[in-house]
Amino acid sequence: MAAHKKVKDLFLTAALLAMPAALAAQAAPPGRIMIIGGGGNDDAVTARMVELAGGKKARIVIIPQASGDPLGAAKDQADQFLRLGAGSVDWVLFPKGEADKPENLAKFRNANAVYMTGGDQVTLFSFVGGTKMLEEMRRIHREGGIVAGTSAGAAIMSRVMLTGDDRLAGKDEESFSAIRSSAVVTAEGFGFVPDNIVVDQHFLARKRQNRLISVLLEHPGLNAAIGIDENTALIVGPGGDCEVAGISLVSVFEKAKGAAVSKDALGHLAARGLTLHLLKAGDKYTLPRP
Repeated sequence: MAAHKKVKDLFLTAALLAMPAALAAQAAPPGRIMIIGGGGNDDAVTARMVELAGGKKARIVIIPQASGDPLGAAKDQADQFLRLGAGSVDWVLFPKGEADKPENLAKFRNANAVYMTGGDQVTLFSFVGGTKMLEEMRRIHREGGIVAGTSAGAAIMSRVMLTGDDRLAGKDEESFSAIRSSAVVTAEGFGFVPDNIVVDQHFLARKRQNRLISVLLEHPGLNAAIGIDENTALIVGPGGDCEVAGISLVSVFEKAKGAAVSKDALGHLAARGLTLHLLKAGDKYTLPRP
């Protein structure tokens, strides 16, 4: 009896020791997020996505609802994926409110990659936010697949999502002309990256530093803001380990923990302890913890 108890205790101890590792594995989804900064869908960036999805084993579903021409955007992107070696490509087209129709969800059952086209991220959220389709995307990511998006499909990756609107720009003033409070309109995104991260796209090409830094300073829960330039991607792996791919740069602004943010009478935001990283293709980066 004593021997039996000893063996039982050994099994219990081993199980308890294994629990932290198991919990850690659950906390870090094994899939990847590929955030593309827009532009002309450079072959090098798209080929990298096809490679990560398994090449001939890649089974990609395109969500083109952000586009003003969803069918055209889906067909163009499917042609590129297939030309670069993807095994199979499909897309979903549906009116607002019909994302969860069985025929739409069925296309995600065997997919190992999802791609969101450019366009309007607010429109995209209105079609997919809060749906079973979004849960299918999360499942694919949990099970080791890829969730990717370009332009609008990149902006929607963070929980705090830039809409592109400036509340303070007037007819005689250029949009986002300063780093200031109450200017940048944000909405809820899909939150595929941690909630302490905000993402912007077309970043260097369209000089979007002012609006991204404004959002970083104005939201206390954010401690990093990532601006991805055109034809460039940030590939986010398990645990927040990242790699840059493409032909331009990724800009990362980090806010020091506990940094004090102040503003003047005109609403200009100020802070000390901001760090800028400029990352080129092949560079590695780890997302900061909340």
